[in-house]
Amino acid sequence: MVKYVYDKETGTFKPKRTGVKEVLLGIVKYLFATLLAAVVFYLVFALAFSTERERLLERESRLLEAEHMELSARLDLLEGAVSHLQERDREIYRDLFNADPPNYLLEAQDTLVRSVEELEAMDERDLVWDVYALVKRMESTASQVSRQLTEIDTAFSGGGLVPTSIPSLVPLLSFSPVQTGASVGKKVNPFYKTIRDHTGIDLLAPLGTPVRCSADGQVVHVERSEKGMGNQVTVAHKGGFRTVYAHLDNIRVSTGQSLRQGAVIGTVGQSGSCFAPCLHYEVLRDGTPQDPVNYFFAELAPATYRDMMIVALTTGQSMD
Repeated sequence: MVKYVYDKETGTFKPKRTGVKEVLLGIVKYLFATLLAAVVFYLVFALAFSTERERLLERESRLLEAEHMELSARLDLLEGAVSHLQERDREIYRDLFNADPPNYLLEAQDTLVRSVEELEAMDERDLVWDVYALVKRMESTASQVSRQLTEIDTAFSGGGLVPTSIPSLVPLLSFSPVQTGASVGKKVNPFYKTIRDHTGIDLLAPLGTPVRCSADGQVVHVERSEKGMGNQVTVAHKGGFRTVYAHLDNIRVSTGQSLRQGAVIGTVGQSGSCFAPCLHYEVLRDGTPQDPVNYFFAELAPATYRDMMIVALTTGQSMD
């Protein structure tokens, strides 16, 4: 389109001549407007619509967030269980030895902590000194541990105890955490659906599974009954301990008989008021019921002990 300008001298309109500068300026304006429109269009499209890859990433992000929340909850549960186990372990030690448990984890001295770069830069004299200091520290630690072990041995001897006098074995051989039932505390009775005090732990096992004595002791009571705890055996141990084995099928011991740790007392049954075949096992100290799980430290691996503790704490219904 031709543009005209007014010429004052002639009083007429003449065609306007377009220079190179004006042409270039027009091209630049056109390109800038086009680029701006493209950017605006892209932003509107990106905000209004999601690509397939973006939808997949959003879905994956939601799944990861949900999994993170679940793992965090499980981690909190495990941390609580570990803390509970540590406190129970200290309580058992205080109960057995009337003293605070020893701390074998000594804090490292900063002067003995060396990086690889520091070791490479040290001369022979400094290396010898570090080795000497480390040996002295190890000797001190060994002396402390030896002293604490002597104190433990003295505490055992003073009460006439030996390690096998403590009911520290699981009464069932080849035990698995999935066999754990309700432990000590307020539990739902399976027959009456009411809350009652449960004074032992239920260990699930097939009929006829051998039941072993958890510590050295003497049989002080044998009862055969089809009511209550059914066929049961009570064994007295040194240190004021007593253990009770209930709902037995076959009893293989008699009153007054001395037993060694691991000796077979009888077999798992369903005698008395029992919802399914199991062993009801109790540990008493001076007549006070203890949580038997706290004493299963002699043969269970840490992971198995942890899993057993979690199941025992979270099971709300007993078998009797």
